[in-house]
Amino acid sequence: QESIASGRIELRTTPTKMIVTDRARCSGCQRCEMMCTLKNDGRVCQHIARVRVWDNYNWGASPDTGEGSFGEGNPGGGLFTVEHCKQCADPQCVKYCPVHAIYADEKTGARTVDTKKCIGCGMCSQACPWNMPRVDTETGVSTKCISCGRCAEQCPNGAIQFIDWEDIAQKCIDMGVVRTTTLVSA
Repeated sequence: QESIASGRIELRTTPTKMIVTDRARCSGCQRCEMMCTLKNDGRVCQHIARVRVWDNYNWGASPDTGEGSFGEGNPGGGLFTVEHCKQCADPQCVKYCPVHAIYADEKTGARTVDTKKCIGCGMCSQACPWNMPRVDTETGVSTKCISCGRCAEQCPNGAIQFIDWEDIAQKCIDMGVVRTTTLVSA
């Protein structure tokens, strides 16, 4: 553990599953957020959901896209962005955790928070480019996606798919596919 923490030994784990979302199918119902927290936390709490629609609900990817709930009637309007942990190969949340509470689960490869070690400082959230880890104000520890797949199971529109991990970028390049949603739905 000390060797890993000091950076002398590098540890890389590839997740076994990945989340793929089809924005055109997402109705913005937020059922994925509810089911995520209900399964993982025993209560519904939008703030700590490991997948998030609400963060982009009004504006979509950004205010100038014409997406989200304010984009109704506009070309491309009504598209909701489902954000989720990217399970990075070089996760910043892991690097910046001062107590080394985030690790790669041996079975799933998902970057997971050890709630017994976590001190709730929020450094993981600050370090993550997508602000995915969140500190639960009730428990005082950080939460993040553990690749459980509950969001995909409960999506009424099939907008979220939980599939086996693969190097989709390289597969797209090899096949000449421009959009990954084309590849996944094929």
